[in-house]
Amino acid sequence: MKTINVGELSFELRESPRRRTVEITIEPDGQLIITTPPQVPVEKLGKIIEQRRFWIYSKLLKKSAIKPPSAQKTYLPGEGFHYLGRSYRLKLVDTADNPLRFYQGRFELLRSHQHQGRDLFIQWYRGHIQQYLESIITSITNRIGKAPTSMQVRELGNRWGSCNPKGDIYFHWRVALLPSSMIEYVVVHEMVHLVQPNHNRDFWDRVERILPDCMDRKEWLAKNGATFSL
Repeated sequence: MKTINVGELSFELRESPRRRTVEITIEPDGQLIITTPPQVPVEKLGKIIEQRRFWIYSKLLKKSAIKPPSAQKTYLPGEGFHYLGRSYRLKLVDTADNPLRFYQGRFELLRSHQHQGRDLFIQWYRGHIQQYLESIITSITNRIGKAPTSMQVRELGNRWGSCNPKGDIYFHWRVALLPSSMIEYVVVHEMVHLVQPNHNRDFWDRVERILPDCMDRKEWLAKNGATFSL
């Protein structure tokens, strides 16, 4: 995945032989994307970004205004942790075979590993969401007309997902916290990028054919996504 940085702004760079002009898009989660024809000089892209800096900042400010701040987890007994959209309470235990497990409708964290709470939850989410995502991908591959080259769950900053020109798809581990309908939207969004890399009319028409309410899901994720975090 290529990136270009201009000041404090960081863009994912997507090159497409089908593009004739440079396009800047801002995803619902604040991700900045610049889509270009192949081999456009970085200096030229920097000038284009500078020219649109005011527009970019105004859009980012509007997005941040509708995102409530998320409180940092403390990993104390009774604290709620999301999984597939539902919140489950945390219990600290003194003995266990695994430092963290989901058991009888709640998360159990080994007390001696409480200081590693965040890392353990991230590891748990990454391991459990992988198969869930693979099942959605399998179910919609025929409708998309193309399967990803590979799929990985990782840390993606402020992005829910990403698709590179090679056909590799990446998902943020945080998708494990989202309701299933939102996870489905994120997967469909990235899968459609396999056949249409740009956020143009064709892209959204393809998404809408699979998810007729995709615009409602997109808006919900933009408004509520920030609350699903650790």
